[in-house]
Amino acid sequence: MKASTARIGIVALSAAMVTTASAATVEQVVVRQQWPWSTDVRVEYSITGVTSPVDVTVTAFSGNELLSAPNLENAITGERFGISRGGVYSFTIDPVKAFGTGQIAMADFKVRLSLSESAANVGEVLYKIYDLEGGSCTDVTRADLLNGKYGTIETNYTAFTAFDTPVSDILIWTGVTNDAKYATTHLVMRKVPAKNQMFKMGFPSGTQWTNGDETRHNVTLTNDFYMGVFEVTQYQYWKFKNSWPSFYSLEECRDTRPLDKGVTWENIRGAATTVGAEWPDNLSHEVTSGSFLGNLRNALDGAPKIDLPTEAQWEYACRAKSTNDWYNGYDCIYGNDGSSPANLNKIARYAQNHGYGPDGTIIGKSAYAATLGTSNGTARVGSYLPNAFGLYDMTGNVWEWCLDWHASFTSDGQTEPPGPDKADSDSKRVLRGGGITSAAYQTRTAMRISQLPWYTGGSGAIGFRLCLTVTE
Repeated sequence: MKASTARIGIVALSAAMVTTASAATVEQVVVRQQWPWSTDVRVEYSITGVTSPVDVTVTAFSGNELLSAPNLENAITGERFGISRGGVYSFTIDPVKAFGTGQIAMADFKVRLSLSESAANVGEVLYKIYDLEGGSCTDVTRADLLNGKYGTIETNYTAFTAFDTPVSDILIWTGVTNDAKYATTHLVMRKVPAKNQMFKMGFPSGTQWTNGDETRHNVTLTNDFYMGVFEVTQYQYWKFKNSWPSFYSLEECRDTRPLDKGVTWENIRGAATTVGAEWPDNLSHEVTSGSFLGNLRNALDGAPKIDLPTEAQWEYACRAKSTNDWYNGYDCIYGNDGSSPANLNKIARYAQNHGYGPDGTIIGKSAYAATLGTSNGTARVGSYLPNAFGLYDMTGNVWEWCLDWHASFTSDGQTEPPGPDKADSDSKRVLRGGGITSAAYQTRTAMRISQLPWYTGGSGAIGFRLCLTVTE
């Protein structure tokens, strides 16, 4: 590969060699500041000889002096990652963000472009965006995100106020929270890398706050899956069921709040007596016509078998490889006075951080919930910080239905468990994640409760999110 250096207003006519096996070459670089319309610097370049995807690394100079620019990577948007064919490409540098300078015009600014082989997974489809009105699906690759095509991203999980995670490959689309369409007219799903992954599900017995049904055991998942970035919102439910059943239904902010009441497990998939809707008797993810999922699938090209997650999928997705009480690397420790843990406040809406109403009562039991904005009660989806897989509100806001019947865990290891048969359960379906009426300990990743499949969520704290298992 070859590298080229150019300064503002100059086309590079020569190139410096970089030792590599690839023949890809940067042949021309044009650097222009967008002044007087903007301080941004636009860089155009051409590449030839591309035989496999390459990335472009940018080094900045003032004259011949290398510029110290620790924020340079975060200040660049445009075509630099996963370049798979020859052609002309461009990107933009924000010098204020990159160099901390308020200088209006930059003199003798130069860049050097170097090529390297892209990561093997640069073309991986990390997100799927379903258009709920047109039916199409847009695949969003790692390269798309790294190139800034969809807005802001985060590649360092500790940037979220010193959070911790065992996940080393962080690429979170934070810009998904900046456009309401992604919580209303579109459904965004994030790939969860679960194929052949083993994790410890549940929590050790005898540990503080654990229930008797959380016995820790090994679970191996056999397939990757896509999980809804957000809980299903009230608008999305209305779109396919023509109903606004939620408790927190103030019209000015209901669209992007999660569905929280009036939706049963059977509303979502179909009545238990309907052929094809029963799980796990039917493991092919069949649902009944007229159910929320039946209507959703029919509206999408190819009718993908989007469904509720199994309980194992839900916990794996929530944990994002964390073994702590919460996915941000912290455990449930709080004062005897019931004060809220600061580290939970960053990731969840629950009883002790605005789940209460202004009168001090639990909102789920308040008569005026329908008059409340998002300062109390449920939060707009995506209001809190995500986990390392880029999923929002996996803790708090509303309890989330899973596919499984509920029974106490045993210590036996399992592979891709669909949950117990009804005869071996308490005849209730599993709910996970905690909600706005939950105390801090009830929002733990391992916390489980159950309800009858026709339960409508009388406390105003039950909803769901969606899952699509990758089977090929």
